[in-house]
Amino acid sequence: MSDSTGGTNEERRRNPLLRLLIDEMLEQVREINRHAAAWTPEERLQAETELHRVMEQVRGAARDPTS
Repeated sequence: MSDSTGGTNEERRRNPLLRLLIDEMLEQVREINRHAAAWTPEERLQAETELHRVMEQVRGAARDPTS
């Protein structure tokens, strides 16, 4: 069975770390989208830095599914 993200439930269970990291990344993107207009440049930079960190972890987990 396919879910709204395009993967099957089996695929989601195969790499739970990757799923957690993707969920965290999406939440960061949503947070930036909701609040960016009201943030100071420093707050926006901090949020973008955090998003970059999470994206790096996603890339690493996608390349090495055993981690």
